[in-house]
Amino acid sequence: MNITDLKCGERGIVTGVECEAPLKERLSALNIRSGGVVRLLKVSYFKKTFFLQSGGSRLALRREVAVCVSIKKV
Repeated sequence: MNITDLKCGERGIVTGVECEAPLKERLSALNIRSGGVVRLLKVSYFKKTFFLQSGGSRLALRREVAVCVSIKKV
């Protein structure tokens, strides 16, 4: 299961990030790392962009990046 499987308002615990090292480091800087909690705030039309809250930050991820983040629903 990944971020794209969440519905608006649902939360999940990050279980892993499967992507190249530079992108993985960038996501880690945005508090998206194993054990972190994310909440899906909104999804754009055609599910191309996912708006999240992670820690105290709000961010947007493209679908190509969001599918790389494995989660477990809370």
